[in-house]
Amino acid sequence: MYKHLIFTLTIAIPLTKVLSLECYVCENQEDNNEKCVKTIRACEYNQDVCLTEIKWGSTPYWSQGAKKQYYISKRCSNKTECAMTRQRNMNLCTHIWYQDWVCSDCCLGDRCNYYIIFCHSFYNPTDSGAVQITQSNLDMVLASNEVVFINFYAEWCKFSNMLMPIFDDAAEEVSKAGYDPGKVVMGKVDCDKEGAVATRFHITKYPTLKLFQNGLPAKKEYRGQRSAEAFADFIKKQLTDPVVTFGALKELHDLSEDKRHIIGYMDRRDQTEYQVLRRVAASLKDECLFHAGFGDASQQMHPPGQPIVVFRADRKTSTEPDETFNGNLQSFDELYSWVQEKCIPLVREITFENAEELTEEGLPFLILFHDPSDTESVKKYKEIISRELEDEKQNINFLTADGVRFEHPLHHLGKSISDLPLIAIDSFRHMYLFPDYSDMEKPGMLKQFLLDLYSGKLHREFHYGPDPAQVAVNTGVKVTTPPESTFKKLAPSKNRYTLLRDEL
Repeated sequence: MYKHLIFTLTIAIPLTKVLSLECYVCENQEDNNEKCVKTIRACEYNQDVCLTEIKWGSTPYWSQGAKKQYYISKRCSNKTECAMTRQRNMNLCTHIWYQDWVCSDCCLGDRCNYYIIFCHSFYNPTDSGAVQITQSNLDMVLASNEVVFINFYAEWCKFSNMLMPIFDDAAEEVSKAGYDPGKVVMGKVDCDKEGAVATRFHITKYPTLKLFQNGLPAKKEYRGQRSAEAFADFIKKQLTDPVVTFGALKELHDLSEDKRHIIGYMDRRDQTEYQVLRRVAASLKDECLFHAGFGDASQQMHPPGQPIVVFRADRKTSTEPDETFNGNLQSFDELYSWVQEKCIPLVREITFENAEELTEEGLPFLILFHDPSDTESVKKYKEIISRELEDEKQNINFLTADGVRFEHPLHHLGKSISDLPLIAIDSFRHMYLFPDYSDMEKPGMLKQFLLDLYSGKLHREFHYGPDPAQVAVNTGVKVTTPPESTFKKLAPSKNRYTLLRDEL
């Protein structure tokens, strides 16, 4: 409809106008609509390309708490200006969702900038099924999306083949949910073809489902129900705001005492420090609960313009005081490392929900079995582990366990609920009982218990009795067998995974 031919007018139009380029023009338009697809301008004689610039952020029309969005600008340009603009924007053109960025490109031909399609746009290359991820596109996918959920599979694995259509159906459901570009991608990696990717993320069984947030792998794998509905619900949960806002300091008195908390005292939502906190919270929200207050709600807790972040331990089982982060709040890496250290404690609780994950780490367990109402023994145990055994965390998992829920291991040790609290080692072959719980508080006793495990003394003495002061031949010893490990049975099941090697 734009090309009505009126010959009487054509004769009167100067030649330069007949040959001039036409481009769509607009400035900082919200998304590619309105003026950006309706306003056309005839370019000057020295303008031979149409230039388009895309900005992502809460500017230029900023307001407090504003959501990030696209802003489009289009104009006539020339090849020299286009090259200079692209060069100027190159370092800013990251397409990382949590950063403000700007990208530009040019095209040749009348009104060629109607659409805004760049080869380096957000990497979400499919509208149905899971994205096939390879070594060549992996880093772009991770950098371009807030949440990436990946199925690591092998075509010969029957469990992978059972999961694949379900995972693809879930990816289609997520695609139809209408999330903003750069929010979420569900992907899949053929580990036989992409061995380097599988090695990079330590894949030892198929299928393995890993979540990535802000480009970082979550500490925990997905081990929940394998259905399209469960996957879609899981994605939805990951995209909810990980930081809870408090409106008054008194609300912090009611925080759950059996959870660990990270509390931010901020001036405004648009502060860089808060954006960094939100990124950290998105990655570690399963380990700690995150809170933030703004303006009047937190001004008593920090100097103006100097926000602070505080860690609060689970007061039900810990005596640690609140601790303030002393690093650079504008550095994601610094804050992430500190929060990870605080929120993933030296002593963890084992449950039926996380037992598979803990056993897969492959480290022996030192476990305090306690009555669920007994928090004092847990506090003492944590204090002693922190004071005497922190240097052993690379060799052993320090755990607590509800002795009522885990009554079965007690029976293997010849004990019952009435004997709680008690301490034992599970080496994934055998279980060994710490002789006397009250000796835990004697300096060096728990340390020696671990050293006896490493040296083989616990196993040897269970078979043959206490070691003699001097080595002697004893041919009349009755051989016995220590109780078998019960927690090894909670490791990844061969009815659910194809294991590449026996982890335990």
